Amino acid sequence: MQTEVRFRLAGGAQPLVIVPASVNGDGPHQFILDTGAGVSLLTPEFARRLNVAVTGSKEGAGAGGKVTVSLGTVESLSVGQARVENLQVGITDELSRIGAAIGAKIDGNIGYNYLKAFRLTLDYQKQTLQLARAGQEGDGTQTRAGMKFKLAHTAKPLILVPVFLNGAGPYIFALDTGASTTVLSHEVAQIQGIKTTAIPNMTGAGGTMKGAVGVVNSLALGEARREQMQVVISDFLEMLGKIVATKLDGIIGYNYLKEFRVTIDYPNETLRLE
Repeated sequence: MQTEVRFRLAGGAQPLVIVPASVNGDGPHQFILDTGAGVSLLTPEFARRLNVAVTGSKEGAGAGGKVTVSLGTVESLSVGQARVENLQVGITDELSRIGAAIGAKIDGNIGYNYLKAFRLTLDYQKQTLQLARAGQEGDGTQTRAGMKFKLAHTAKPLILVPVFLNGAGPYIFALDTGASTTVLSHEVAQIQGIKTTAIPNMTGAGGTMKGAVGVVNSLALGEARREQMQVVISDFLEMLGKIVATKLDGIIGYNYLKEFRVTIDYPNETLRLE
């Protein structure tokens, strides 16, 4: 009825979720699980090995700036038994740069155009990922009602959710399994009076970016609440907000999600944190 695979975390204290994936039956290879990516990605090296023909290109946006990717199509992309056929992929060497930053060899990135067919459950404590198609009941807990989310934009289908900071809100955040930490905009940090400390430049798709760190007293998504949590403050949210025509106040990343069992039901646009 469903498939389950183990994932691992790579990148130290601020890691990314790495899952085993096969392309055209070749694998498993190491892919980032990234709900913040619109299109699944391959490294140029891996694409050449699979003889993926380049059919065009497009410009995308990462946390570090604009990214130009080549486009192609693979016969199939599979995680466990969850298989999607005739899938468009982007081809970019940004993945190699991100892999170097987290100390892992990365062959690809699993994005929305694969994930949209599934209900996925990430258990950060057990480090397991379950995937089930719409209508498959799974273990029962996955089908219970959760909060509704909406997708930001066809060009950048971020998962948008209402968040309360220090009891105030709601603020609009994107839930991103490809973000190693939770991020706030400068505007929200100032409104909340969060004291910040500058940090070295961070690595993201498209380049590096400046940032600072601070602490929020509480961050609540529905009934799921974390207290005294460190956040990064960065101005790249303004750029993403322009792309999706939505004011983004923040991003929910790993350091919040790691305490929960996270179910994202794409077909029904519902989210549950346990």
